Amino acid sequence: MNEVAPVDQPLYGRIKSAIEKRIRAAEWPADFQVPREEELAEEFGASRLTVRRALRELQTEGMLVRIQGRGTFVIGPKMQCAVFELPDVSEEIEDGGGVHTSEVISLLTLRPGDPLSNLLPLPNDGVVFHSRILHKEDGTPIQLEDRFINSEEAPAYLDQDFTRITPHTYLLRETEVTFVDNTIRAIRPDEESRALLQIDANQPCLLLDRRTWRGDVPVTRSRFLYPGDRYRLRSSHEATTATARPLSAGPATMNLPPRRIR
Repeated sequence: MNEVAPVDQPLYGRIKSAIEKRIRAAEWPADFQVPREEELAEEFGASRLTVRRALRELQTEGMLVRIQGRGTFVIGPKMQCAVFELPDVSEEIEDGGGVHTSEVISLLTLRPGDPLSNLLPLPNDGVVFHSRILHKEDGTPIQLEDRFINSEEAPAYLDQDFTRITPHTYLLRETEVTFVDNTIRAIRPDEESRALLQIDANQPCLLLDRRTWRGDVPVTRSRFLYPGDRYRLRSSHEATTATARPLSAGPATMNLPPRRIR
């Protein structure tokens, strides 16, 4: 079994780490077709179910995509970007003259052991809340929002009506953040996401992945998925400085001041 370390990880986690290492080292470049589950199971001395769990977690994290009838492919490495503020989607839409509506797809506490909880690792097996919300402009889906929340930082999160208030507005009011990490990448969305966004299998999407902390405490992880033809991203900065002005993002051009980020 190659590259499977450290041994204190469960087997699926070691397989996941080995595959991730190959992707980051460009041994498996973007658009590379991942070997079949049977081949990986033989290589790593594991069951197909164990391999499948590792692959599913990498799909959830946006490193792999499974295309029905074709197989699993590498999306590619993350692109690091300047820190920027993403305004409340409802404000973006209303500022552009549109009407914002939202549909709550799920709002729940993740069960212990749920692979999705790995997207927001918490000390002492902390409880993670998860929301999935579809935002629309004049009835057209423009953003699929997944948020993972440290329950201790926003204990009343599940009690909110997110058809009347956005998670952005609630978290801005209820939580404190001292550090933010952002990544942006183009991905091929999974079948469920395509159905919600009403796009076909060939439509690329932009994924904004944001993590926030209060000191050393993880607060949130938010993943915003946009159809490529309904979203744009722009950055401008002085050539003589190392610090970029905030990136602007959304269905319309906006000015984004570098303030608190949720």
